[in-house]
Amino acid sequence: MIKKMDLITLSLAGIFQSAHLVQQLAHSGKCDSNAFSICLKSILEINPTSVIAIYGNHEKNLLIGLKMLLSTLTFSSFSYSYIELIKYILNMMTIERKLKNNRMAIYSLTNKIAVISNEYYSDCNTKNLTSKLAKLYLKIISSLGSRILVRGVKNFLKDLQIQEKIRCLLFSGIRSIVLWRQYGGNQLQLIYFRYFIIKKIKKILYNLRNIT
Repeated sequence: MIKKMDLITLSLAGIFQSAHLVQQLAHSGKCDSNAFSICLKSILEINPTSVIAIYGNHEKNLLIGLKMLLSTLTFSSFSYSYIELIKYILNMMTIERKLKNNRMAIYSLTNKIAVISNEYYSDCNTKNLTSKLAKLYLKIISSLGSRILVRGVKNFLKDLQIQEKIRCLLFSGIRSIVLWRQYGGNQLQLIYFRYFIIKKIKKILYNLRNIT
């Protein structure tokens, strides 16, 4: 059970990181570039060797998500931003459930992601990867019928490149939710095992601080 909670904690951090970066882009027009890259590439990991492999093989790549998750579970903030973050996550969970019940969509996503992944690892063009994954999100995931309304500064939200990045982050958030579900994650668990998840996050953050 302890090992399972470790995996659940990491996948939850992936969810929270994606949602927080959406907020950063929508309100400021920019976000942490390394964290964005990690979220982007996590979509390509269809058959990972481990959970941490999805996030660049190191817990430091989920630092933003871990901090946001800890803040949420310890009720450190009840601002509008916090409510907005939770709304995005709940909306992504709704889409994940719809996707789970649509085998054709899953089959199509898996095949197209494999093609995009091969193309990316041959040219390593992040801008092209962002554009292709954003279009895939729009074509398949948005067509499931539950579009997520992102709020922020209008000028940023009208920017096509920011729109693409936001779609990719929502895509990566859904990817992390799929992972979270695979290890038995559910909302009630966040209540009953909240203490264990908080303890795990604090341990990871402590270890990251001591990395030289």
